[in-house]
Amino acid sequence: MTIFKCASFVLSFAVLAGGCAREDNNARPAVASEPEAAPKPAPAPALADRKPRLSSEKPLASPSPDAAVSAAPDGQPGTNAQGAATLEFHNRIKNYLKTHNEAETKVPNLKRTDDSKEISDREASLAKAIQTLRANAQIGDIFAPEDQPYFIKIVQDDFAKRSAVDRKALINELPKNMKADISTVYPTTLPLATFPAGLLRKLPDLPPELEYRFVGRSLILRDVKANPIVDILRDVVATIPS
Repeated sequence: MTIFKCASFVLSFAVLAGGCAREDNNARPAVASEPEAAPKPAPAPALADRKPRLSSEKPLASPSPDAAVSAAPDGQPGTNAQGAATLEFHNRIKNYLKTHNEAETKVPNLKRTDDSKEISDREASLAKAIQTLRANAQIGDIFAPEDQPYFIKIVQDDFAKRSAVDRKALINELPKNMKADISTVYPTTLPLATFPAGLLRKLPDLPPELEYRFVGRSLILRDVKANPIVDILRDVVATIPS
């Protein structure tokens, strides 16, 4: 009898415990399902397997060495050495023209332009006035020593491109036995040899009052109106062909 009671008690407790468990499960909220893990990225290909990405755009061109030299940092063209020498030469020419124009004011104007004697007398007076104003003039006042290499190169390059016959003909046309010196008057009795047109285009431009001339191996600047030798660049012609 006692055993039967114990069994009934155990059975009743089991039924009660099972009902409580069901109630506890119904009251407990549902657990959200965990999100699926994102797929892992594919491993990067080895450097040897990588291919360069093609682009339709053209690469920017690198500046040429010449552009780098000739361009200043602000984008303005730079001034080369020969250009600077030419600029300084023109500045010295301007200074000489001031002297020339001042001398002109000291000499009476021509009354007759068809009188050769009056013209020559005025030329002589103008030359004397210029010589007085340039009493301290020295060789190299206009053909400055630092710029002389550029003039020598221009002349010698021009002569080098000429045939021996052409060089000889040019030299033979020049006045013989004439000694050129600063402020010396170019003799009016001597012919004025034609200056090579091609060479003239390569040299710096001159105002109407001045011109280039050759005397022997020297390049001179001659005042056209007064005839004095304004400056001399000696030994500019490398050799005189025989």
